[in-house]
Amino acid sequence: MQHAARPHQFDDRLTWAFLHAFLRHGLIRSAVDGPHGQWFVQIMAGGPIHHLTDTEDSCDFVLGILQIIDDVTAGEQ
Repeated sequence: MQHAARPHQFDDRLTWAFLHAFLRHGLIRSAVDGPHGQWFVQIMAGGPIHHLTDTEDSCDFVLGILQIIDDVTAGEQ
């Protein structure tokens, strides 16, 4: 992953923090920041690259991953 400077807007910083955490824990394969709050994210090697076009799009993506984590771990409680 390219190490981008932390964005200034709160929603973008939150997305940045989640994507970095997902990378560290192996939940996504890569995340590259683009211009104007865009992100390019790949979940698995050889898988599609998701183009997140704005803050709302990237927040929806992060929430989707968090929902999957919640669904998977719900059986562990």
